[in-house]
Amino acid sequence: MHVTIAVLEALRTGFKRDFQNGLVKATPQYEAFSTPVTSSTKLETYGFLGDFPIFREWIGEKRIKSVEEKAYQLINRDFEVTRGIHKNKIADDNLGLYGPLVNGWGDSSGQLKDRLAFEALKDGHVRPCYDGQNFFDTDHPVGNGVVSNMSGDGSRQAWFLIDASQALKPIILQTRQEPTFTMIVDPQSEHVFKTGEFLMGAEARAAAGYTFWQLAHRCTGPINEANYVAACQAMEALTDDEGEPLGIKPTHIIVGTSNKSAARNLFKKMNLAGGESNIYFEDVEILEARRLP
Repeated sequence: MHVTIAVLEALRTGFKRDFQNGLVKATPQYEAFSTPVTSSTKLETYGFLGDFPIFREWIGEKRIKSVEEKAYQLINRDFEVTRGIHKNKIADDNLGLYGPLVNGWGDSSGQLKDRLAFEALKDGHVRPCYDGQNFFDTDHPVGNGVVSNMSGDGSRQAWFLIDASQALKPIILQTRQEPTFTMIVDPQSEHVFKTGEFLMGAEARAAAGYTFWQLAHRCTGPINEANYVAACQAMEALTDDEGEPLGIKPTHIIVGTSNKSAARNLFKKMNLAGGESNIYFEDVEILEARRLP
């Protein structure tokens, strides 16, 4: 086979199709607890996060509260994968594994948002949010005091309660560039001249961060009635700085592989061992996260 521009263009078209087929194969889970945001710059600033939105009764003059500039910023991260195809492989029509390889890139790219969102959730106890505290922390400032959105004795892998019913979900999923496939098909390029390889790859730009810490609770104790009730009560008791209830109620429990059986026992059994009804049956929706331990 002669390595012509037409042959290279056909290869690029076929590989791009393989990439797209892999991309749509992905079955993401992040949408249940993340709010997608389109980014137009390297860095996005979210200054509106200083005040949880509450609609109050209008009595007398309006209580004007300016949007607080907490300067919470998210910097987009760059992701890439690059490989070279030697011109002799093209000439010998020895390309059998490249299609599945590129398809795998697409599948991996389709899971990038899941990877970022679950990474943010898992690391929320060591990554700060808009108030300067870690997203999961024992010292979130509220009014004249502090409030915790984490509990547990450290005996289990972390599980999370999420209120996904609000206008914003707890994780921001910021996308600057969707995964994009490209291939250089210029036989006169310097890289081809030096190495004999035609480069192909994919790129993406994105980041994940946090909205309101009040929408999530992290627990490292066993998934049982006592810990679940305590976490629910902590979330439902949350108020704003003026003591107004926020109306938070968990809708989802997010668990990894080590906690899924306990979650099913608490929320998927209609009856307990003694035959009595399980009052927590389907109390929240279980999200069994493939990316959590």
